[in-house]
Amino acid sequence: MNENTEKELEKLPEIETEIEEDIPQVEKIQEELEDTIDTDENIEEELEKESKEEFKEDTLSSETSEEKLSELETEIIGSNGEEPQIPQEITKEDLEIQLKELRRNLIEGALYAAGRPLDVEELSTKLEIPKKEVEELVRVVAFDYLERSGALIVAQIGEKYQMQLRPELTETVSKFAKGGAIAERYLRTLTIIALKQPILKSTVIKLRGSGAYEHVKYLLENDLISAVKKGRSAELATTDKYADMFGLPKNKEELKREMVSQLGLGDNLN
Repeated sequence: MNENTEKELEKLPEIETEIEEDIPQVEKIQEELEDTIDTDENIEEELEKESKEEFKEDTLSSETSEEKLSELETEIIGSNGEEPQIPQEITKEDLEIQLKELRRNLIEGALYAAGRPLDVEELSTKLEIPKKEVEELVRVVAFDYLERSGALIVAQIGEKYQMQLRPELTETVSKFAKGGAIAERYLRTLTIIALKQPILKSTVIKLRGSGAYEHVKYLLENDLISAVKKGRSAELATTDKYADMFGLPKNKEELKREMVSQLGLGDNLN
């Protein structure tokens, strides 16, 4: 054994002593490290907790904002998706214009729906519009239709008004109507028969000319008139179908009086 080895062995007890003295220091450091780790874990938990709280607040804030936005949209757009209800100041003149336009449309609609002549009195009573205003508006409607290039016009028949086809179109389109439009030549002959019924066919021919033979045939085929043999001629009269088509009474005398009133012919039919 050399001299250096002996010296090292002599120092060994001292080294062991130093190690034993250092052990508490190591254990202390280890404890401090564990405390530090615990502290870090606590910090992470606190950070995670704070993060969750912030997320929850942001979520609530977002939901609140969405609710407020939804409420705002409801106020602006309306609960049923209707157009924005923006308050506007409506003047008395605007209301009067709107009311007049509504009443004009009601009169036009009544003429269309009736399919027969209507007088001012009936329009005023059933539509609950002052008579004076009906007189004004029905003329406006009639003028409007004359200005159009459409198929319909509002014709004045005596003191009554009726929506009907333009005369130049009646014959062509009458084939599409069920007892609706009648060509003017047939209508004139039918009117004479209705006003003077019962009337002989020969008398109708004298009044309307030889073309009335074809007119009478057409009217019979369409069940608008009836014919009863009388001598060498036939006696003609209107049918219930005719009365229904033109909104007239089925009783012949009442029918004639109504037609006289509508056409403004006075009391003398002869």
